[in-house]
Amino acid sequence: MLNSDGVGTKVEIAERTGIHRTVAYDLFAMLCDDAVRYGAEPIAISNILDVNKLSVDVVKDIAEGMVEAAGDAGVAVVSGEIAELGSRICGYGRYNYNWAGTVLSIIRKEMGQERIKKGQIIVALEERGFRSNGLTLVRNILEKAYGTNWHRKKIKGKTLGEMVLMHSRIYTPAVLDMLDLVDGIVHITGGGIPGKLGRLLSAVRLGAEISDLFTPPDIMLACQKLGSVDDKEAYKVWNMGQGMLVITSAPEDVISIAERHKIKARIAGELTGKRGIRLMSKGFYRKGKALLY
Repeated sequence: MLNSDGVGTKVEIAERTGIHRTVAYDLFAMLCDDAVRYGAEPIAISNILDVNKLSVDVVKDIAEGMVEAAGDAGVAVVSGEIAELGSRICGYGRYNYNWAGTVLSIIRKEMGQERIKKGQIIVALEERGFRSNGLTLVRNILEKAYGTNWHRKKIKGKTLGEMVLMHSRIYTPAVLDMLDLVDGIVHITGGGIPGKLGRLLSAVRLGAEISDLFTPPDIMLACQKLGSVDDKEAYKVWNMGQGMLVITSAPEDVISIAERHKIKARIAGELTGKRGIRLMSKGFYRKGKALLY
């Protein structure tokens, strides 16, 4: 199978900070973790980098990061292109780019919806950053709060730019190792838990009771506070601390495999016969309160 995706506006954060080496983790996570949710093993990636003007230093950092991310994802980068497009590409600073790719994968397990049943357990895999979703809202909130150069403001010894740029965790190798134990995989990207898990549950006419998610990273809670983003909306815009949910009847084994890959995992909830999602919030405004979707 083939699937394509891009880094989106997160590249502006790299442009602001001058840190380009980690962006490949965001691209490869969007590609590979989307593929593995279908029970597919990613094997080869092609990418296209559109720039306004070439910078040897920027491209070198991107390429070095790509080697590292490919190793972590277990894929080969087999082709690519750099296109210099002048004023059609713009952003922050002198050198701007857009980056996208396509991944080729082999189906290892058919993820049939008929296997998903009431009473199965939802295991959450921790994420400490935004991945590549909801960044436009983040940038708008922080610019309104701190001005054009918001990325330079320091909190607890780190700049806001560095905190927002936190690279995505690539879950693919861990999920492939637990594939025989799982019956559903949800990659938490645009739409958050309500959108992504909700789509799967709607198809099988089930619901979910989610009572113990990971706490969102400090930067997400800060953005909630600064932008007056209610918890119910925050869980739809951002991953709020979990980049992937796994549906399984063997949660302890799944957690053990995740931990071997140095990924924190926990039992977050279970599937129910009642339609809809009841989620116990760990957000800024309604921590400990139930959110209904």
